[in-house]
Amino acid sequence: MYAYIGRQAIYNTVFNVAGYELLYRRNQQVGAAATGMDGDEMTKSVLLDAVNVFGIKHLTNGLPAYINFTRNLIMDDFAYLFDPNEIIVEVPAEVFVNDALVNKLSGLQRAGYRLSLNSYSEQSGRLKFDQIINSFDVIRVNTGGKNKLQLKDMLQRLRFSHAQLLAERVENEAEFEMVQSLKFTLFQGYFFERPDTLTKQVALTETPYGKMIAELMKPYPNFEMCCRIVRADNVLTHLFLRHVLKARYVRDNINAEIRRAMSVIGLEGLRNWTTVQFLKQVNTASSDELARRAFLRARFVERLIQNSETMVNKEQGFFLGMMSLLDQVTGTTLDTILAELKLSPEAETALRGTRDNEYATYLQYAMAFEQTSGSMQFPNIRLMLDERYVSKLYMECMEETDRLFVEEKEKPIPSTSTTI
Repeated sequence: MYAYIGRQAIYNTVFNVAGYELLYRRNQQVGAAATGMDGDEMTKSVLLDAVNVFGIKHLTNGLPAYINFTRNLIMDDFAYLFDPNEIIVEVPAEVFVNDALVNKLSGLQRAGYRLSLNSYSEQSGRLKFDQIINSFDVIRVNTGGKNKLQLKDMLQRLRFSHAQLLAERVENEAEFEMVQSLKFTLFQGYFFERPDTLTKQVALTETPYGKMIAELMKPYPNFEMCCRIVRADNVLTHLFLRHVLKARYVRDNINAEIRRAMSVIGLEGLRNWTTVQFLKQVNTASSDELARRAFLRARFVERLIQNSETMVNKEQGFFLGMMSLLDQVTGTTLDTILAELKLSPEAETALRGTRDNEYATYLQYAMAFEQTSGSMQFPNIRLMLDERYVSKLYMECMEETDRLFVEEKEKPIPSTSTTI
């Protein structure tokens, strides 16, 4: 598969690069974000790929990486997973400001993290940020299309701030000369360079989620190996424990907490959550629809097997259903996928379509059901329930898919602090 990340340089007054803004990209197209994907997911994706795929120091040549953090991620202490010397935490200007946010930002600053306000404008207003304006090391100002008088008025509101001022959307030399005369010391925009999209080919099993999927696809997944894979990556650890325990974790107890979480969620729960995260990570389409369909088909095939008179393995049926769409999700050939993710010989035969067997029959049934056409011919899978209830079974799988794809953003964030 291919991983993508956007990058745009930030320059100082003598045209030297002072840092890079890292941006979410789903494919090679400039500005290729995802339909319906929220800010939390995009930031997580940027950081996962920056750390695990590209190497953040390689991306920025050792300079700071400016990364946008949503309010949810700030409140959830997500920034503490990363080296304060490598990132600058960018706070959106539209963020809801209250005492809880102020305390979080103060804690980040005390811990050595640099903060940037992104993007200050007339609409964001000074009063909203009175409490925290001095917390920022950098303040981005959207200077695009503004004259000198407008910018002077805006900067008057920032006269008590000691932050460096970053002029963004500098489009030409005249704009650069204007903002340079107004005490801006950092600059970004098309006058300097357009954002570029970096691409790297990476094996599915080289990512943390891919490693977990490969382990879970084995006939007898190793519990200790699953624990080690989670523990080896700070981001995966944080997200997994937040998913299962709905709370942040204490580093001293981290290994015990991972084991406890895996006992709570069980093998099936671990597989379902990991598969959803994996599909989100490897998806190169413009929306999550294909990834959702892949998980939905996986669960439906599995549930059909559970409710039939058969000896085929339901876990293999699950992965067969998921992998039947994985080439479309990833833009990778089926041969490449099967070289990295190992199905049983019978399930692989069904996936390749080289010979009919029971696995192929269940996959064909699921795909026929998805067509919702009265003329479709359904193969006989010896269901142990009335065919009238298959629609109910499918709806249950659909509800589970929707829940797993949206539940992370809906979990309440604990108000008490813990050490990360």
